[in-house]
Amino acid sequence: MKDPVPTLNFEQLINVLSFTNMATAVHVGEDARIEFANQAMLAIWGRGPEVIGKGLGEAMPELSDQPFIEMFAKVWREGITISGRDTPAEILVNGRIDTYYFDFEYRAIKDANGRVIAILHTATDVTERYLNRRELEEASQNKKLLIREQSLNEQLAAANEELSAINEELHAGREELSRMNTELEHVVEDRVKALVESEERFRSMADNTDVLIGVRDETGKLIYFNKAWIQLSGRSKDQLISMGWHDLIHPQDKQRFLKIHQQAFARQVSYSAEIRLLGSDGSYHWLLKKGTPRFLSDGSFAGFISSCVDITPLKLSEQKLQDINEELAASNEEFLALNEELATTNEELAEFNEELLRSEARFRNLIRQAPVAICVIRAGDLIVTEVNDGYLELVGKSREQLERRLIWEGVAEAAEVYSPIMEQVITTGVAFHGREHELILNRNGVDETVFVDFVYEPVTDLKGKVISIMVVGNDVTDKVLARRQIEDVEERNRLAIEAAEIGTYELSYADQSVIGSKRFDEIFGITSPVSRAQVLATYHPLDLHLSDQAHDIARKTGKLFYETRIVLANDSVKWIRLHGNVHYDGEGNVKKLLGTVMDITALKQIQQQKDDFISIASHELKTPLTSLKASLQLLERMKTTPTALLPRLIDQSNRSMEKISELVEELLNVTRINEGKVMLNKKKFDLAHLVEECCSHVIHLGTHELVVEGERNLEIIADENRIQQVIINFINNAIKYAPQSRQIFLAIEHISDSVKVSVRDTGPGIPADKLPYLFERYYRVDPKGIQASGLGLGLYISADIIERHGGKIGVESIEGKGSTFWFALPDQVEPMDEAFKA
Repeated sequence: MKDPVPTLNFEQLINVLSFTNMATAVHVGEDARIEFANQAMLAIWGRGPEVIGKGLGEAMPELSDQPFIEMFAKVWREGITISGRDTPAEILVNGRIDTYYFDFEYRAIKDANGRVIAILHTATDVTERYLNRRELEEASQNKKLLIREQSLNEQLAAANEELSAINEELHAGREELSRMNTELEHVVEDRVKALVESEERFRSMADNTDVLIGVRDETGKLIYFNKAWIQLSGRSKDQLISMGWHDLIHPQDKQRFLKIHQQAFARQVSYSAEIRLLGSDGSYHWLLKKGTPRFLSDGSFAGFISSCVDITPLKLSEQKLQDINEELAASNEEFLALNEELATTNEELAEFNEELLRSEARFRNLIRQAPVAICVIRAGDLIVTEVNDGYLELVGKSREQLERRLIWEGVAEAAEVYSPIMEQVITTGVAFHGREHELILNRNGVDETVFVDFVYEPVTDLKGKVISIMVVGNDVTDKVLARRQIEDVEERNRLAIEAAEIGTYELSYADQSVIGSKRFDEIFGITSPVSRAQVLATYHPLDLHLSDQAHDIARKTGKLFYETRIVLANDSVKWIRLHGNVHYDGEGNVKKLLGTVMDITALKQIQQQKDDFISIASHELKTPLTSLKASLQLLERMKTTPTALLPRLIDQSNRSMEKISELVEELLNVTRINEGKVMLNKKKFDLAHLVEECCSHVIHLGTHELVVEGERNLEIIADENRIQQVIINFINNAIKYAPQSRQIFLAIEHISDSVKVSVRDTGPGIPADKLPYLFERYYRVDPKGIQASGLGLGLYISADIIERHGGKIGVESIEGKGSTFWFALPDQVEPMDEAFKA
């Protein structure tokens, strides 16, 4: 049968938690008092170990106006779990408050009775991931908008060119035949209105065209200008609406144009004019200005819509156009040619109708040949009217499955999520933009998970009613998966580096500049990029030469390694270890060095502590061994002829052996603690009786008076021998470190649901800066051993005993007034298994 695996003790659990990659802390109480925080959590907070034992608000005052402290209180009161993703928090780090983003969880930890005993706090700094994702989303959106804008500009430019030519022809025909045939003029006007209605379908795309488009209402008030007007004039949309643009017309063209415009507006007829307009670049632009009256469905006048095309490059052809106009004017003057002209106009109208049909066909062909997925859906019944091959490929359907069918019959798998969105676009007239939406599409009978960028773009009529929805989509699955793979790799690398608390840096040999990571900056107390000289300025003066020596070797071997001390702004000294690899150019010259830096101060302190312990242990064991050796040598000499000195030598030998046994037992107890082999033999006993037994050796010494106060009839359930060990340790320390304190006070108190035992002396007290470390292994108030002997293990072992009983241990001291060591145990404890389960 295998031996049972020993369970972890409290120190081991804390040690394990301190090495976890996840930032972890344990809090107690509504004020979120910090009982434990590993290095990863302290790094996130920008704080050191001094925050342990403080409330979160006291440790991090900048959180007072943020919701986190109240969250902790709510978790403590209600015993719930609160978590969040990409949650912003403003934290004071290196003297500056910055915004960071975290994934976090506050989880209430309960005992067997359901009472909250602690809050487990875990957090991950996702600031870089959050900012990178936001930048990628913005870049992706800008790219799609640019592609869409280019496509729409090309479409609108082609349509405007066609419409401009048709308007020109209609206007010329109407002016030439207006005196001859009123009925023909009405026909032309009807066709123009139909053309305007056709143009109105493109109004949603007006801001993306180079054509200058403006709108007046029936009173002549300006109500709309597109972006092209803003770019040419240099005025904002509000300035154009309030001020207009007539003051920018060339003085030679102004009166002529205003007269044409006013007459056309009064007669509610179309007009065309060429004018020169002062642009924002300070030069005059030749514009072909066309105005067309707008009529509602009931025939009432609704104002004018005008368009301007920059024809400056085309002025060279103006003379030819004038010749044609003169010929047409001469023809109009010939009354005998009226019938021929009328027939010609009718033919032109027929050609115009055909051109409209051809334009519609070109529009359909444009959709079919577009490089992105496009689908046009009728708003009234959601029937697909146009769909290109790109969209069919995107959704994995045939043309027969989609064209002239209800859209949600063709892509039923998307109906539940996207049908409400499409209805909202139809109702509000506001486009919906989807970014990397994850959905499952049934492509050719197989369910596939894809990521899609798409737009639901509403198309409206003259009254602003949505008549169609244009769906433009793009499959970005490969891009998303590739980015996620990159992000996963980067995150794993980042977590690995952060877990090791390693700083990274790059040194350029050309300009001696250094670019470091956040951890690099934290170690050196700088903000990179900096020069190498600025980094070397932090080195300890005695170690300054080590860097140049290491770099000389690295230039030859390609590897950098050395350890050095640095001096921070607060004059504290750190030990650091630097590694690096040298990179060379094509000619073999050193180019740069990529390296890492690690704070090894704690390692150096542990090494020093180990050396100090060996020195102390050797010194402590040497004294009683020397005394024992001397006593044994004297006993050896007098074994045949005993003298009166014999009993004294035997007593001295016994005392030396007891001292050696005491030191060895302390070391064995530490070993048992580390190996989790400490056993508790709990039973019910009289605490006052135990205290009296502990006092006997003090009474025997006769150097001190032990005053016992408080409860005299109190029974508890605990390991009697272990509790006696703790009390004796407290009393011995009072005698050892306060020899002038004649009286030692021992108090027994019954407080609420616990029993408290305290030992107080009136000696010199303990400095406040040493109090937090008294219960650490090997720690001694007098590390040089001048005042008292010992290995610094008694309080460490006592703390472990009390914690294994589920109690608390502590110390209170004021320099010059004495010290009080205390521990508290639960007074109602059910018997436990003999072996302590950590």
